[in-house]
Amino acid sequence: MKYYEDFLKLEVFNLEDAQKVVGSVENTKVILNSYVKKGLVKRVRRNLYCAVNLENRKATADRYLVASKINNNAYLTYHSAFEIHGLSHQVSFLVYVASEQKISDFEFEGVLYKYVGKGIQEGIAHYSLNNNIRLTDLERTVVDSLDRLDYCGGVYELDEILKICRVLDEAKLAKYLEIYDKQILYKKAGYFLERYQQSLGITDGFLSQIEKRTGNTKSYLDKEAKSDNGMLIKRWGLIVPKPLEGKGDIFV
Repeated sequence: MKYYEDFLKLEVFNLEDAQKVVGSVENTKVILNSYVKKGLVKRVRRNLYCAVNLENRKATADRYLVASKINNNAYLTYHSAFEIHGLSHQVSFLVYVASEQKISDFEFEGVLYKYVGKGIQEGIAHYSLNNNIRLTDLERTVVDSLDRLDYCGGVYELDEILKICRVLDEAKLAKYLEIYDKQILYKKAGYFLERYQQSLGITDGFLSQIEKRTGNTKSYLDKEAKSDNGMLIKRWGLIVPKPLEGKGDIFV
């Protein structure tokens, strides 16, 4: 139990972190193996450990800290980032993790940690309430999720998120859209940003800039829109599901 309190303060740690507490590498390995057997520490995955709450034998760290500690550049994105921003509607047992180094998907305490690639290198921030948690900022989370609707819970989940989302920074949105440089992404962005233009603080000028990047072709928002249940939003050249339009605040 000598090092348990130190590990408890670390919450989630790797061998290098533990070595700073214990001393030599060999002693650290012996201590960690012993603590795992005694139920004081849990092995999350290779070279990643977390302290255990002795009352309920559960990990003391939440899923977001676990994800951020997988390696030195891991960060949360898509729906997981929306959760930390306080905007998600769906309860999820799936954590989306991006990193420059490939991460094998793994499960820990009923939560699946899914690697989604390295992502762009802009718009990565630290959570204000815990500096050890890294995530995409709000504007990048919006753009990322528009690009991969399947990673944010789908069209209707994103619609609910944007409905209650705070004002967005147009300069950041423009920067991330430019990095992706996808015509279909500009179409999606234009549609949703116009849909909640007032509450998101989006100007007419910004929408006009986006419109110039949408081209003349027609695209589908998702698989549902490809059925007979789709309708064309002319300004954006985007075919969306009719039920989505019916539940919104605007009609085109």
